[in-house]
Amino acid sequence: MNIKKRIVPAVLVVSVISSGIATYNQTLNVEASSNHLVEQEKKQQEARITNINVLNTMTLQVTFNKPLVAEDVDPNNLENIKKQFEFNHGMSIVNVPRLKTGAKSTYIVPVTIQMDDTKYSMSYKGQLVKTFEGTDEKINIRNTQQVTNDTFELESFLEDGVTDYANIIEAYRAGRGDLAFELDNRNKDENGKRFEIISSLRDRVVTITGRNGERFVANYVPFTQAADGRQAPKFRLPAGQQLKPGVTYTVTSKWANLENKRFKAQYIVPLKLQSAEAIDNKTIKIVLDKDPGMELFAGRSIQLQGEDGSTVQAQYRFSSRKGSVGIFDVTNNTLKTGVKYKVVPMNNWATADYIPLIVK
Repeated sequence: MNIKKRIVPAVLVVSVISSGIATYNQTLNVEASSNHLVEQEKKQQEARITNINVLNTMTLQVTFNKPLVAEDVDPNNLENIKKQFEFNHGMSIVNVPRLKTGAKSTYIVPVTIQMDDTKYSMSYKGQLVKTFEGTDEKINIRNTQQVTNDTFELESFLEDGVTDYANIIEAYRAGRGDLAFELDNRNKDENGKRFEIISSLRDRVVTITGRNGERFVANYVPFTQAADGRQAPKFRLPAGQQLKPGVTYTVTSKWANLENKRFKAQYIVPLKLQSAEAIDNKTIKIVLDKDPGMELFAGRSIQLQGEDGSTVQAQYRFSSRKGSVGIFDVTNNTLKTGVKYKVVPMNNWATADYIPLIVK
């Protein structure tokens, strides 16, 4: 038997396999290199931070080299947008960046409360890190007052040089009417008056302490900070808690300086439901006996108790109030056709003298 004849084909096979592996590896390297170039090009096309101004302890003003794309300022995409901004010291954004009216790429960016004299780093979408120094500068708020038995408001005024961000951002400009205006990069108006800016109050809290020893952390009620033409965000006690009539309370905050920070609580007659109408099996129109003149539906719920023993809950649809009318959306199950329901306000925010509702 000729051993050389066996060896030569074997060598050829090994050579072919080695050549194939080498070609395969070259292909992988080319693909990896190509993908790397694509990623690099994509990063180069992304907006980049060019400047950071610290406005107050909860607000940054960030300028990019170009406008952010729609999906990167979409409130429905907030959780993903939060991941795009990386900070040290546990900082994060609390709501989406909002383009200032009249600006090309300068945004109001609400963040968690800063620590004074602390050096923060900030990176957007993994790009070069920028730094800024934290501040404990607070926003000046003039008044504090009770509005319901479990809710109070903090009111600021334009004449004091304080504006809610709703007045000076592009997203809300059309709906703000005469309240909309522009500020330059130093946040001065056309007359040279400088303004403090209240950014998004999403997830913000204040502390309220009574002379009787009670102490509560009150949560911001969403969509109330610039409602009804006022700068008067509402804050609510924990569910089931109420202010005690006759007790003087003091409000304190990590983000606001309160000029008039005390008020004496009184019993306030709850809102009164006048009627209810089913728009469909998931939507209800609730009518009060009179216009409350301010956003007091926000954060409220009702229970619908069916004569068949079923119960359904519905939550107020934020910003849907028109005068005395508010829209509530069913949050569990659906309303049954032909069943008569009794409308019951939850946590005593309103009274209802047997308000019936039937889905036809």
